[in-house]
Order: sequence, then C-alpha cells, then structure tokens
Amino acid sequence: MSDYFGAMGTALYSKLSGGTALTTALGGTFIYSEQAPDGADLPYVIFNHASGGPENIIPVDLRTDAWFVRAYDDDRATANRLDGHISDLLHKGSLSVSGWTCFWLVREESLSLVENLPSGEKTYMAGGMYRVRLSE
Repeated sequence: MSDYFGAMGTALYSKLSGGTALTTALGGTFIYSEQAPDGADLPYVIFNHASGGPENIIPVDLRTDAWFVRAYDDDRATANRLDGHISDLLHKGSLSVSGWTCFWLVREESLSLVENLPSGEKTYMAGGMYRVRLSE
C-alpha cells in the first residue's frame, strides 16, 4: 500500500486551502491535520481520519473511509459558517489523491459541540463526517 494517509492529507489540505470563501473567512490557511498547534488563534479547521479501511472485495486496493472535517471558533455562528464553506467544497465533490482514484465524496453526518476551556472561555465546533471511496 502506498502512503495513503499522506496522500489523503495532502489532497484534503489542497482542496480546503484552495477554497477562497473558506480561506477568506478563516483569514488565511489555518487548516491542520489531526490537531491545531498549541496556542493557535481561532478560527481554524482540523481534519483527521475517523474510520474505515480496505474493502478487500476485489483484487485492487479499494478503500472506504470516513474523514472528520470541522471548524472551531469562539463564536458558534462563525463555526457554522465555516462548516458551510467546508461542505460546499467537499460534499459531492472530488479529490485529487496521488496514486488513487477518488470516485465518491459525500457528507454523511453533521456534528457540533461546545467545549469549555480551562480559562472559562467557550470554543464551538461545527463539522461533518465525509465518506471517501477510492481505488488504487
């Protein structure tokens, strides 16, 4: 198997950072894999692999995975707007994944929450699970 997670990370970052509405709303390309750096200013976007793997139903490598892509901000409405930009870019879209053919990309679930930080401030998250199907 090739470097699937590296290729998917690059593809998702490229797709998200290429979205003018999203990067304008973020004030830049504050898009991170796995987690934001310590002390990162809000707002930002995080994506990570959530579940899935090889289908093992045909001789070629076929994968079905869920990727969790979400926005964080100290304002719920802003987090929701950012999530809308993310959905516009990904839902029923396409990804250019090196070494793979992406033939399915849809939003399957929406999630939101509020986190109470040790400082007493609140951080709002809005995002979704995106199903990606690829063949090698």
